[in-house]
Parts: sequence; structure tokens; C-alpha cells
Amino acid sequence: MGFIELIQSDYTVLLIPVISAFIGWFTNWLAVQMMFYPNDFVGIPPFLGWQGIVPASAERLARFSTRLITTKLLSLEELFQNFKGDAFASEMDAVVDQITEQILQEVAQKHAKVMWENAGEVMQNMVRQKLREEVRTVVINITDDFSNNITKILDLEQVVLDAVMKNRRLMTMMFLEVGEAEFKFIIRSGIWFGFLFGIPQMIIWVYWPAVWVLPFFGFLVGYATNWIALKLVFEPKRPVKIGPFVLQGLFHKRQDVVAERFSELTAGHLLNAENIVRTVTEGESGKLVLTLVKGRVEELIGKYEQHPMAAMMLPEGQRAQLRTEVYTMIEVEIPRDGGLLHTFAAKAVDIRGELHDRMKALDSESFEGVLRPAFQQDEWKLILAGAVLGLAAGVAQLVWMFGDTLAG
Repeated sequence: MGFIELIQSDYTVLLIPVISAFIGWFTNWLAVQMMFYPNDFVGIPPFLGWQGIVPASAERLARFSTRLITTKLLSLEELFQNFKGDAFASEMDAVVDQITEQILQEVAQKHAKVMWENAGEVMQNMVRQKLREEVRTVVINITDDFSNNITKILDLEQVVLDAVMKNRRLMTMMFLEVGEAEFKFIIRSGIWFGFLFGIPQMIIWVYWPAVWVLPFFGFLVGYATNWIALKLVFEPKRPVKIGPFVLQGLFHKRQDVVAERFSELTAGHLLNAENIVRTVTEGESGKLVLTLVKGRVEELIGKYEQHPMAAMMLPEGQRAQLRTEVYTMIEVEIPRDGGLLHTFAAKAVDIRGELHDRMKALDSESFEGVLRPAFQQDEWKLILAGAVLGLAAGVAQLVWMFGDTLAG
């Protein structure tokens, strides 16, 4: 009996490629979901259950991404080599004004209230202006100190790790948005590859309807569609011309777009001013920052103690108390949102444009390191899961479509 006659005897076999396409789509869709969800482990730890591969590996992925940035894209020394506080002094005007008023509040209005009020508006403004100039100089010196000691103060890897460990969903969001097109391709490609695998599956079933055929091909479809999709995302790294066609891994083909999105997300969610300030003000780096700031403030206080008018306003017996109050003010000011360190971090570490330009120029091997780590270590789990689900779907297909035939 010919192939057409065999199909005409049971049109149900025409559904085999369609169901194979569904299996390919579903197993690929589930593989992507398993990469990112759930965010927290669900089940009985440590072995019976599941946690998304990216949130489970958040710390490892964060370290890898940061090392890519610091070894391939930019270094702190390079970022700060031409950075001087007077280059952006105008950006610090709001900080200078606030510190000036706080000092006046502590010294003039609190410790010499009567003398300050009797000085009159003209004299008060002269003192305020002079103090503002001094504070501005101190702020510039402090920012220069930060720049000169940047490798001791700022650890980019620690900033990223602190941000990610505080919110593991950050890595999920980063990889999902950077690799959005690739993940859509993985899911959709399952339909077409599944359908193509379904055609030989249908032919074999028509001539040889053995019980193992559909489960075996279900396993093969689940395995192969995941494996092929992952390969096509990253391979070939460089364009390869085959006849009229040019083949290149989807991720590498989108290097310009990926570079822009990765830079935007890194600067906005990981290496932003808030995360930098939080990390820098903790531990040894926090002690160093405080020491640098206090050193410059001590210079200013010492200078004013030698000034005759300041000595009149602030008797010697009150100076120790003033120092304590000023240092307390500094400890509050340093991490304040919009304060000295926050403004410095926001202005100095403006890395989005720098990251974008350098990432566009990365070689293929290095560029692959942006997204590949999310797959590489655990991709066998995704492929195996797709194969097992495909096997289960093949068994279900056998029972649902041909159960009566087999029973007969």
C-alpha cells in the first residue's frame, strides 16, 4: 500500500507534525521559564524542588558580569584618571549651600546667637559668602581625595554583589531584558523545528507504527529543539556566508542593540549612585571615606580657629563640643541622598556611554560572555528537561491518538 493510501486510511496521522510543533514550542517555553522562575526555591531542599537557574546563580552571574566590565570594558583608574573636583564644582553647588548653612546653624546661631544677630544682614552675608567659598574649596579637595583613593574606596564588584544579593530579581530582569529577542527566538523556534521533526516522525509511524516511535520522537523533539535553539542563539559567532545567505548567531548579530541595553541597565540598576553610596559607606571603605572628609574639615576648622572674629564668636571652651557636632553632621551628610558622596558618585561614575561604546567594540568571544553564562553551566538541565517532557508528551500522544488502534 502506498503512502497516500496509508494516510487516507487514517487521517489522524497528519496531526503528528502539528503535535510535534506544539511539543517543540512547549518544551522551549518551559525551558525559558525554568531559567528565571521561581525566584525562590520551591520544594524540599536541597534536591527535591526547583529554583530558577538565574536567581539560584545570581551571585556567580553577578561576579562574572562585573569581571567582564572591569577586565574588558573599563577600570576604575581609567574612569577617574582625568577626574578632578573643580571640573564639576558647579554640580556641587546645592551641596555647598547646604553644608554652609548647616555650619552657620551650628556655629553662629547656636554658639554665638546674640553676636550673629547683632552683626546685621550685610555682615552676615559677607560671612556667609566667605564661608561658602571655603566650603566649596573643601568640597573640591574632598572629591579630589576620593578620586586619588578610588581603588581603595570603590569596589565595583562589591557594589554589584551587594545590589544583587539585596534583590535577586535584578539578575532575572537584567538577563530577560538584555536577551529578550533571544528568548523569544528560543520559544518560537520550537514550533518550526518541532514541525520539521514531526514530518519524518509521521512517515516512520505510517510505515512502522511501533509503540516506541511516538515517545522516542517526543524525546528527540524536546531535546533537539532546545539544543538547536541554544546553538543558533550563539553560533556562529562571526558571519558565515553560505550561498546567498549569511548566518550568524542571533545574539552576536544584535551586538549594538545588546550593548546599548546592557549599558543602560547596568548604569541604572547596578552601578548607580544609590548602590555605590550604600557599599562605599560600609566597612573599611566607609572608614576611609570618613577619615578623608574629616581631615579636610579639620583643616577648615583649624583655619577658622586662628581667625580673630571666629575666636570671638567661639570661645576656646566650646570648640571641642563644636568639633563633635560638626563630625556628627558629617556622618549624616556623607550618605544622604543628594549629599556630597551621592552627588560625587552620580557625576563621577557616569558609565553608561562609556560601557556602550566599548561593548560595541568587543570581540565575539568576550561579547558572548554577557549572556552566555546564564545558559552555559546549567543548560544541560534545560535540554534534559525538554527531552523528558517531550517523552511524556509522546506517550500522551500515543495513548490519545492511537490508543484504540493499539488496543485492537
